[in-house]
Amino acid sequence: MQQMGIIINQIAVMTLLAFIGWLAGKTGYLPEKSGMYVSRIVIRITAPALIVSTMASYSFTPRTITDGIWIGVCAFVFILFSYVVGMVTSGLLKLKDAAANIYKAHLMFGNVGYLALPLFKSIFGEKGLVYAVFFVIVHDTLVWTMGVYLLNKHKGSRWKENLKHLFNANMVSFALGLFFALINLQNFVNGNAGVKLIYNTLFNTLNPLGNTTLALIMLFIGLTLAESSMGSISGLIKKYPTFILAFFKLLLIPCIAFVVLFTLGKELDPFVRVIVVLELAMPCATIIPALAAQYGSDHNFAADNVIITTIFSMITLPLVLYFLNAMGG
Repeated sequence: MQQMGIIINQIAVMTLLAFIGWLAGKTGYLPEKSGMYVSRIVIRITAPALIVSTMASYSFTPRTITDGIWIGVCAFVFILFSYVVGMVTSGLLKLKDAAANIYKAHLMFGNVGYLALPLFKSIFGEKGLVYAVFFVIVHDTLVWTMGVYLLNKHKGSRWKENLKHLFNANMVSFALGLFFALINLQNFVNGNAGVKLIYNTLFNTLNPLGNTTLALIMLFIGLTLAESSMGSISGLIKKYPTFILAFFKLLLIPCIAFVVLFTLGKELDPFVRVIVVLELAMPCATIIPALAAQYGSDHNFAADNVIITTIFSMITLPLVLYFLNAMGG
């Protein structure tokens, strides 16, 4: 019950932060396109700082690495499962070409980094973020390979151009974090006074910077909502594929994953199950509309998916968390 109190409080804080962003955008308190600049600060500065500072300060054990491998394998399997679900349901919905590929991509890819990482750290502490990083590594690798292929499928793509996007600030941060794990950085720091002084200086710089990530990403979501125009009720009804996508992504696929992982019993740490299910329950990835615009795909459909699933996730995430808590992970 104490953990549920923390979760409910965190969701309330996130909602208020998003409301502040929405209000600032709607009233013109912040200039147009402010959300774009906030997102760049998150992607290029605060999220990498959060990842590096947390993983550098975490004391890794062999169990951490084993659990991390399990999380990576689960990420790969369930993301591909989501693709299969997307193929079937997009066909039933009679979505064509670019819209069908956007639908598949958004069933596969969620906001597992910029939203999930700071959220997990606030709820579960450093362990939550460290474990989630293993999911994000697999997720982002698939985004910049299979995801880009889907978004560019209608006009052809060059794999070399797509692969170069794997080398970005966040992937470098993940790689540094894994390097720190392999060398057991904390033992090295504690054994050398000079190294500890340098480490503390860097940590005390990056840690508070990284801790702003959750606030900034929720402001970004609020600003995005303020800039969007969802239209009339009849217009919303026409967006029924997005509502169906939201049901599958936010509830059904995470529940299927839980059942599958629960059957593994003691083979899998319950905390691993929690991380995998919650990552799968995240709203649609914000990177997909940007990539869709870049590759001439249906970026308006992609933007609708992000906005609607993000709004619904404020309700569904607490429900999924409550379910996991009731089931003991």
